[in-house]
Amino acid sequence: MSVNERNYLAPQSLRDFMQAWPLHEWQDESDLRWAYRDNGRAAPSIALLPGALGNGDVAWKLAQALGSDFRVLTIHYPSGVSADVLSRGLHELLQHLQVRQVALWGSSYGAWWAQHFAHQYGEDLRALWLGNTLTDGADVSAAALFDLQWLQGASAAEVVERWHQATITRPDSELRQLQLYMLHHGLPAEDFRQRLLQVANAAELPADIDLGNVVVSGCVDDAVITPAVSARVQARYPSAQVIRLETGGHYPHVTQVQVLLPHLQRWAAI
Repeated sequence: MSVNERNYLAPQSLRDFMQAWPLHEWQDESDLRWAYRDNGRAAPSIALLPGALGNGDVAWKLAQALGSDFRVLTIHYPSGVSADVLSRGLHELLQHLQVRQVALWGSSYGAWWAQHFAHQYGEDLRALWLGNTLTDGADVSAAALFDLQWLQGASAAEVVERWHQATITRPDSELRQLQLYMLHHGLPAEDFRQRLLQVANAAELPADIDLGNVVVSGCVDDAVITPAVSARVQARYPSAQVIRLETGGHYPHVTQVQVLLPHLQRWAAI
């Protein structure tokens, strides 16, 4: 069986979420395809931008936890394009959805380009959450899975296979099940490779954001974003609230939702 034929199921709670929150598709003015889930509430809005692995459904637990008090959008964004193009597309999507101001939550790669969005379209924002993120590609260059030279020469199938081998050896858990599902079914293989290239090539983005409600969060045990990288991000936003969890790895929005939730609710309600 080839790597692209492997069938891994999503966690049951994610399958329930996908059934309850229909997926909508939309095309921006650059002809790039976006998708999103929207609970449609008449309430303050939150948009969720997960990282490179998979799509907006990675943040399903946050969407469910916050959905009773907020209008929540989980965003499936395009791959292989610049932060400028992504930011413009998100701006157009928010206009399409008639969202005037949004609390924007980002994780990892999603939080990296969310910084560009905040710089370019600050009028769209009322809050910004930068979770487990980087300043530029050098922050993850030591990790074999983000090696730029290898990514440039590898095929999409080879990239997926390397990530599969790194994931399948981890202890069985809901997170591992999610990662395998997203790796094989969350994005087309070439889209995933293109996202990783964007991460490896990431440039440092402007940090002069005139926004009072910024949170920088991370986890001490994150194997991707080390404490030194987190310190670099924090230094860019000296007035931000800093939230550091001892555990949670790179995906606290999957593994530590109940710990994060009070912080998220306070952040989003301002």
